[in-house]
Amino acid sequence: MECVSMYLLDALVNNLVDHVSQELQKVHGVADELVTLQNIVSSIQAVLKDAQESEETRNSVKQQLNELREVAYRANDILDDVATEQQRQQLIKYAAVRNSLGAVNPKRFFFKQDVYDRIQSIKTELDEIVKKCPLSALTSHNGSQRTHISETTSVSPPCVLGRERDKQKIKELLVPLNGQSDSTASVISIFGMPGVGKTTLAQQLFDDETVKKHFELRLWVYVSNDFDLMRIMRCMIESIDRFKCDLASLNNLQQEIRKKVSGRRYLLVLDDVGQESQEWERLKNCLYSADEGSKILVTTKNEQVAAFMAANSPPVLYRLEGLSMEDCWSLICQPALSRNPSASFTLDFYRSHAVNRCGGLPMAAKALGQRLAREADRNKWGAILTSQSWEFSGAGSTIGKGFHHSTVDAQGFIRPRGTEQMEDVGSDYIDSLRRSSFLQYSHFDHKSRRQRYVMQNVFHEFARYAAAEECSVIEPGTELHLSASVRHLSVNYEEFVRRVTPDEVYKCKGLQSLLLIGNSTSRPIMVLPGDLAQKLSSLRTLMLTNSRLTQLPESIGDLRHLRCLQLQNTSIKRLPDSVSRLYNLQTLGLRNCYDLEELPKDMSRLRNLRHLDLHLDDNSQGTLRCMPPEIGLLTHLRTLNRFVVSKRHECGLSQLENLNDLRSELLIERLDLVSSREDATNANLSSKGHIHRLELTWNYSSVTDASARSAGYNSRENILEYLKPHPRLKEIGVVGYGGTLLPKWMGDSSLFNLETVRISKTYSWLNLLPPLGQLPNLKYLFLEEMHGLKHLDCSFCGRNEIRFPKLEKLHLENMSGLQEWLGDHRCALPSLSELTIKNCPALQQLTHELPSLTKLVIEASPYFAGLPDFPKLQSLEVKTNDDWIWRSCRAAISSLPSLTLSGLTRADLPFYIGSRHASIRRLEIGYCSQLKFIPDGWLPECLSRFVIRHCPMLQNVPAGLTRLTMLEDLEIENCEQLEHLPVGLRNMNSLAHLEISDCPALAWLPSDGLPRKLQFLSISNCPELIQKLQHQDLFTRRQDLQLWINEEQRLVQFLMALRDDFEGLHGTILHRSPCPSVDSVVHEFLAEEICFKSQVDKRTVAPSTPSIFAAPQWSMPHNQSMSTLKVSSDECAYCKEK
Repeated sequence: MECVSMYLLDALVNNLVDHVSQELQKVHGVADELVTLQNIVSSIQAVLKDAQESEETRNSVKQQLNELREVAYRANDILDDVATEQQRQQLIKYAAVRNSLGAVNPKRFFFKQDVYDRIQSIKTELDEIVKKCPLSALTSHNGSQRTHISETTSVSPPCVLGRERDKQKIKELLVPLNGQSDSTASVISIFGMPGVGKTTLAQQLFDDETVKKHFELRLWVYVSNDFDLMRIMRCMIESIDRFKCDLASLNNLQQEIRKKVSGRRYLLVLDDVGQESQEWERLKNCLYSADEGSKILVTTKNEQVAAFMAANSPPVLYRLEGLSMEDCWSLICQPALSRNPSASFTLDFYRSHAVNRCGGLPMAAKALGQRLAREADRNKWGAILTSQSWEFSGAGSTIGKGFHHSTVDAQGFIRPRGTEQMEDVGSDYIDSLRRSSFLQYSHFDHKSRRQRYVMQNVFHEFARYAAAEECSVIEPGTELHLSASVRHLSVNYEEFVRRVTPDEVYKCKGLQSLLLIGNSTSRPIMVLPGDLAQKLSSLRTLMLTNSRLTQLPESIGDLRHLRCLQLQNTSIKRLPDSVSRLYNLQTLGLRNCYDLEELPKDMSRLRNLRHLDLHLDDNSQGTLRCMPPEIGLLTHLRTLNRFVVSKRHECGLSQLENLNDLRSELLIERLDLVSSREDATNANLSSKGHIHRLELTWNYSSVTDASARSAGYNSRENILEYLKPHPRLKEIGVVGYGGTLLPKWMGDSSLFNLETVRISKTYSWLNLLPPLGQLPNLKYLFLEEMHGLKHLDCSFCGRNEIRFPKLEKLHLENMSGLQEWLGDHRCALPSLSELTIKNCPALQQLTHELPSLTKLVIEASPYFAGLPDFPKLQSLEVKTNDDWIWRSCRAAISSLPSLTLSGLTRADLPFYIGSRHASIRRLEIGYCSQLKFIPDGWLPECLSRFVIRHCPMLQNVPAGLTRLTMLEDLEIENCEQLEHLPVGLRNMNSLAHLEISDCPALAWLPSDGLPRKLQFLSISNCPELIQKLQHQDLFTRRQDLQLWINEEQRLVQFLMALRDDFEGLHGTILHRSPCPSVDSVVHEFLAEEICFKSQVDKRTVAPSTPSIFAAPQWSMPHNQSMSTLKVSSDECAYCKEK
């Protein structure tokens, strides 16, 4: 952990030298002082680097490292102050208000003198630190070299569980079974996440007897991030000669290597290669004189490095995966049970939790097992296995080295070089972490349009360990430990109000990140202390999210170091003008600030601003009136996702002209205020090639038919015609357009990247679509509220040989005038797989051939009929349509596997479907307000999933339900009059999942009990049913039952009723959320020596607050007949995700 300080300080001083020497070169030789400062840091780097490798050294210089860290932060403040002053002076110059005496301005002179004095102070402190470092004890140490593993080592290679298959596969690559050899040295790259066992596996292969006999020479070199060719060559020579190599010339080293390996078969292991290097080719060139069959075995955590090392030779990339759960568990148990074999029964209770915690990493499993072995009191094992903290041996551990190599550069101290952009460098960091297996892809967040990643459990815990002194997270249940060493603080806002006073926070005088996070659902009232800027003047990041914050103090402008201000999902109406003094601000987050009315009028001063996030999730126009004047001067902007047009020129559309670096999405609002096509031309949208999503909106409600006609259509059409986007655009939306014709470019094949088109809220005089079928990559087409459009025919398909070649989804909604959709073989829509027709009351006919259609949704279109036969249809959803539609769709659903019926206005179900269609496997019936019964025998016999929800009049579930032998999943929700389930439920041998919710009248279950193979039972808001279950034999002869009761009070009553059942339970793992009232009940009558502690652990890569809640301890019951019972209450406040 301490080694971060060295990298941090060195990077800071380099930045100081690079970026402020020119500004300060005439003031008392400050530039020379900065160079001296850098030299001082360089002189102690050997000590610090040794501290990474040697625990003894690390402990000896720990105090010095802490002092260095403090100096590093102060040096960074100097850098920010100088950069801020530079920008302030530039703004004065640009504003033409600096007078002729500006060059000798006393204020500026005093600033320079202050900087000089602060640098002198840092220099003095560093001199003292150097004096304290034990340099003399380290003069013989080469910090960059790690002792290689000798072929004559007397230490047996570590035991490897679960790697026999991996070892055999790689061994066959090293020693071919058929005896044949490769003509050149081949490279085998083993890659995988840190701690997965790459080096251990390589060592096993290195010391294998067959391998020893096959290779005349075996050489091992530890490489790390620094691919130092001369050091590597010396290590190779020393491995062969067994004495120190003193050759200092690269040429001599190369010649010696060639001579040593000439005519001999070797195995060279390059362990832990950290990055690509062109020196690799020079090393390989020295090895070609070796005998055929020579091999190079590389271990690396980075897949890209593995591919690079294996290039230009017969490449072999071998991904080493995590251990299986069984092998991981064995590694935990071996040391833990070595002293106490009888404790295996105790350990079994925690098996699943412990294995998941290790994430398949043998290093983590061994560490956990060894920790248990050192604890003689097995009653404490539960706390160890469920603790949030690991015992790490320090930064020199396997995970520690990988963690530091992958994260130090991401601290913000390495600047983009040349034409690189900061965000691109950041993206490279994420890619590097992903390739190194520190991060794993989770999902794509469609709201934010961002990819989400998760961190391996053990890496997350190491990150918390490594940052323990500088990072603090305060949430319900966490202890409050704040000190001056804390630089990054995250506080749940309820805790900030309840027990974390501003004075407590102000103890962290050097705080750089403050995150006050409210609850996104309750959004508490937040008031920011007025003296925060004065007390926490070093803040770089301030996040105030998910609250009803309405204003910021004027003093916010005094946070001169602030780079990121996040206010998303707050009630802020306007920002103080002092925000325009935040010259270092790079990110201003106002996402989902629906009450925001205006931005500071002098925002054009924020020349470093790169991200202005004004996105609204619901796509409403919000209350923002206009953009600040001259926002076009902020040419570094990469995010400006909303632009509100004003009639004022300095706030008008032409301000977009030079913002050509904008990325991702851009929504332009109030285009009805644009008066000339020159403004549209000046917006220069065709040059904004990094924008992937563009939405153009007019104020739909501001124009009536009469006023639109009197103003003329030509102006609107000309404006839209001159807003043609860049050819790389992927998605476009046109909303509220008042012209009679859409622009020609919307059907232009030059938009070769366009995948999504959305047109909505057009006026009644627009009755023709452009030839959208000519767009070569169009996949999604949404037409909504185009009330003037009456016919769809082949004209909008275009004239290409294949029209809509890639269209997959077509959505027609609220098209009140649309009467028919006519087509022939020329516009067959060959790729269309999903069609939605919603609220098209006049649409009667569909004649298109849709050979690839798999999903059809028809809603509120009462005259729609004549469905042709869709041969590939897999899913049909019919909502609020008249009965006769079923007569016309028999052919369409003849082989349908999935059917959804919604909003039907009848007391029973259509006779034309049901049991007649044996192909239906999934059936959902919902929101049928008049449905009273389902006819017996109506349900298709081959159902595997049946869902019925929001049918308040339904009185019974048909007895035929119990004859559905293939039914696996049954869900019943919000059926207020349903009183009982059918007799024979127990005989449904396939039913594994049963959910019942919001059925208050349901008070009876069949006396013969629940299905034998039921694995999951969820009951919510069914008080009578829960009362019934208390007297029912749920648990007899069950191997695994998850029971969820989503009301805490009912859950307590249920557990109390099962008092007698629990007394004999054995081998049961009781999982539940941390409900205090449930806790007291369980402690009252459960007794056993073993305790279990459950927890919720939430981690994301995007900026957020980790949520870690430890549940109170529970005792473990015993019962021979049951292996798992899971009980949870979702209504408990402690159970809800914070």
